[in-house]
Amino acid sequence: MYIKEVASSLYPWDLADEGVATCVDNVVEHSLVNSVYLVGIMHKEKRPLTNLYYTHNPKRKFYLPEDSRIYYRMDEKNFANTPLKPLYSQRDFLQGKDWLDELTTYGRKRNLKTGAEISHTFFDCEVAKKEFPDVLQKNIHGDIIERHFCCNNDHVKEYMKAIFYDTVKNHDVDFVQTCMMLFAIGEPVKAPWFMENDPENKVGAVLGVLKGGCFCHHCREKAIKLGYDWDKIVSDLKQLEQMVYATAYNNLDSVMDNHVLMGSDLLETGLLLENPSLYQFLEFRMKSIAALFKEIHVSVKSANPNVDFRYNNYLRYPELAGLDFAAVKDYLDSVRDSDYSEQTGALDKFKRKRNTLLKIRRGIGYDKPLIAALAPRPNATPELIRESIKVLSTLGVDGLSLGHYDGATFELLDAVKQGMLEAGIEILR
Repeated sequence: MYIKEVASSLYPWDLADEGVATCVDNVVEHSLVNSVYLVGIMHKEKRPLTNLYYTHNPKRKFYLPEDSRIYYRMDEKNFANTPLKPLYSQRDFLQGKDWLDELTTYGRKRNLKTGAEISHTFFDCEVAKKEFPDVLQKNIHGDIIERHFCCNNDHVKEYMKAIFYDTVKNHDVDFVQTCMMLFAIGEPVKAPWFMENDPENKVGAVLGVLKGGCFCHHCREKAIKLGYDWDKIVSDLKQLEQMVYATAYNNLDSVMDNHVLMGSDLLETGLLLENPSLYQFLEFRMKSIAALFKEIHVSVKSANPNVDFRYNNYLRYPELAGLDFAAVKDYLDSVRDSDYSEQTGALDKFKRKRNTLLKIRRGIGYDKPLIAALAPRPNATPELIRESIKVLSTLGVDGLSLGHYDGATFELLDAVKQGMLEAGIEILR
């Protein structure tokens, strides 16, 4: 089997602590990496994520990043159409360098593909709540949803397009990747405490969007323009939400309806047939995300038509966040799926990884590159890494992607190379 890419993400603090050459050389020599990319805008998250301490960082045991800071230069003129402006790191050891240029310059010396990632959140949530609360998504009761920005807000769209445009226009990258949060999906609805809960309950997953978003006035305006009766949709969903979350303490009248629903084997089809407003809400969000991706794709191609716009899927059911791959396939050049079953022992024998990749392939077609992630992190084992690669070799993927170097051990990085050898995977040069 032939693939085109073995990618590795790197964080700015990795490069500062270990050195650009060290980080890049390590992933190339141990894992046959031919593509490196900077996580250039990173959400607030303890690193390394899945273990207490770094495995090979010589300067610190762990790191707590600032929220959604940019670690490379931006041209402020590109942000003239939005009040949201780039926020940069305030950490002394990260200031004064364009970390994307640092990585791409060395990457080119090693004849590597280069890229940048705009991660889950692209603007500081606390700053947004204080200065621009209108840009954040709202739940069905009008309350702010943390860390989720509304893509139907013109200021948000302009900021997002400017981020992508500037990254591509002013930096030597082959691809720009994002795993930005889309519409908030809420939490899956579970059966009452005295009933057996099925973790695979798809109806519960769909109903979770009732606690998600977005129900802001920007969404209302767009929905009405598209021909939806938004006020009826919201009214119907409020009634459904009250029933779905009914308890003996907050809505006794609907408790029996809740118990019967969540104890039944109703399919998602039946749920949507009974609740056309719920279907319309999901459809509207899908149309909104497709329109957003189209605008970003146009922005990227206007900056450099040769750069690949890649989405990094992190959700088990992306359709619940508004992402239908068939609807956006014309606005994506490739997709990465970030299933990291290896780090949890792959108790499902890679079922989720397999299912998700096939779902994405079904949506984007057979010609666009599909990149499969794997996790060389503690809690994985060399055997699991090799087994994962063997499974991936049967699924027609076009590349592999390591997630992530900062928590990887060299034993696990070596297992990537060995797994490719055992699975008969070769890289097209």
